[in-house]
Amino acid sequence: MKPKSIVFSFVSVVCLLVSFTMSTRAAERLTLYGGMTVYPNPEYDSMSLVEFSFSLNRHELEFYQPMTTDSLYYARVFAQLDLFGTRGAAVDSAATLFSLRVKDRSEALKTGIRVFNKVSIFIPPGIYSARLTVIDAASKKKGECFYNSFNVLPPVKNRVALSNVCLAYSVSSVTDTMNINRRLMKNGFYIIPNPISTFGSDDSAVYLYAEAYNLSFEPADDHRVEFSLAVLMRDSSLFRSLGTRSASTTGKTAVVVDSIDIAGWPADIYITRLIVRDISTSLADTAFGPFQIISVDELAKRREERSGFDPYDTMSVESRVRLVTYLLTPHEKQTLARLGDSARITYLDQYWKEHDEFPETPEIENRLDLIQRFEDANRLYSTNHAKNNGWNSHMGRILMQYGRPSYIEDKTAEWVNSLPMQIWYYWEREQGKFFLFADQYHDFDFRLVHSNVDGEIYDKNWQQALDAGWIEIGKTPFSTD
Repeated sequence: MKPKSIVFSFVSVVCLLVSFTMSTRAAERLTLYGGMTVYPNPEYDSMSLVEFSFSLNRHELEFYQPMTTDSLYYARVFAQLDLFGTRGAAVDSAATLFSLRVKDRSEALKTGIRVFNKVSIFIPPGIYSARLTVIDAASKKKGECFYNSFNVLPPVKNRVALSNVCLAYSVSSVTDTMNINRRLMKNGFYIIPNPISTFGSDDSAVYLYAEAYNLSFEPADDHRVEFSLAVLMRDSSLFRSLGTRSASTTGKTAVVVDSIDIAGWPADIYITRLIVRDISTSLADTAFGPFQIISVDELAKRREERSGFDPYDTMSVESRVRLVTYLLTPHEKQTLARLGDSARITYLDQYWKEHDEFPETPEIENRLDLIQRFEDANRLYSTNHAKNNGWNSHMGRILMQYGRPSYIEDKTAEWVNSLPMQIWYYWEREQGKFFLFADQYHDFDFRLVHSNVDGEIYDKNWQQALDAGWIEIGKTPFSTD
């Protein structure tokens, strides 16, 4: 990957994560920042270890005393990573539960203290998207991050290869594991990650961690590996060379740990360039890690702007109309169609004012959630290169109208030319409710062919296939029968 492409991806991901966290009701929202690092160690065979790191503001959590005999206060946090395939179906998940403790409530309310953790999962090669959900067990406050389409490549086994570069606030050797979060330990180092690789101008250093694979090694021989580190500007020009060092290898995998003194650096986007070379074979690989430095004032300004950010304000009139397509009555649609653009904006502003589920808050939370579903529908189910017509597909409509399904199941109708199908279950809406989609024209555009939801398509032939047991339906991955 070229450095310029990396900078573009870096900026896009940061913006995506910031906007996504706004989709939860203000009173129930945790400020969540998430990042991702891929470790394609060939020792994992065909899988890659992917770590989804995240940070929270501690003062947003609710601390409580579980027992009167214990004077400490505790908070418990649940984090779940849901992994999705290219068609939006859930393919895997991972979760972690951790606790925090403070001596009293005044300590719990201190601002400026951040909590770091990560969820790790082994992923086979492929293109995925993912959603990280973090929930405060006591207050039920929630934060979410969505990772847009990313590609996990198969581990390289026939040449020297580097993992992603993990940029961190600190990396230190582990000497005592008693008072640290062991989930943040890796190969003898304790890593406090910077999930979105954004540093303030008052930060003095950027730490990095990476892994090099497939190094030549024989126990009887002295094998050495060489590491070169440099920092590039956003246009890929050299900003600073940080030198080269070498070390003896004790195996086919080596860990790279270093720090970069950024004191006094101007605010900008930079790219770390790490080159590893096996001296015995002269084989080498290069990895890039972009990061951003912003001023303390700019950081505070962005946080203030973020607290009042509403993605609806940036939507075009056409997109605002599409957003409510499945909410308006036929009469409302006719009225809206007769209006000009400025009158449409006024009409829709009044509509949302009347349909704000929580008028006591400054945000229209149900609209924020609908915007996220609208964007998901376009991203997952569009059939054009612009990725803007997914909202008008069958799956897009169901997603926008009924919300995200509780579970998605892939099926094949063997008796109909091996017809690909997908079944969406809505157990939270009402037990047993489902939508059955089929790729009738084998064009990857799944159309709704049958449902047991009132007012939706009902096909007696599909129902007969269900009744005859040709399609097994209703079994969950957690079923015991």
